[in-house]
Amino acid sequence: MVIHRHVLLDDRGGIEIGNGSSVSDFANVYSHSHDIVDGRIVRLRKTVIGNGVRITYHATILAGTHIADDSMVGAGSMLTRSTEPHWVYVGVPARKVKEKSADERAQKPPRSPDPMADPE
Repeated sequence: MVIHRHVLLDDRGGIEIGNGSSVSDFANVYSHSHDIVDGRIVRLRKTVIGNGVRITYHATILAGTHIADDSMVGAGSMLTRSTEPHWVYVGVPARKVKEKSADERAQKPPRSPDPMADPE
């Protein structure tokens, strides 16, 4: 899992992040929301990011969504609902636009260098 710079992880309602996932710079991941009529009412809802998920630059993930394994959320998108595995989602609100091919599914994404590893 890689969490890049300037990411907001609002964990009041709980956030689970799977193996091999990446959250890019300036992304926002929420696990709470406020009632639109009475802003004092707060709803805590766990947000789940599956394995091998990519959340790209400036994307926003709203509370209670479940991002299925091997999904991608495009730059600047706002995810308001849970996803299906192997799909790319973009837009505001985010909609599925492309299913990954069998070849794309078989490819392993390049590993980011571990900033905590000892240099060789």
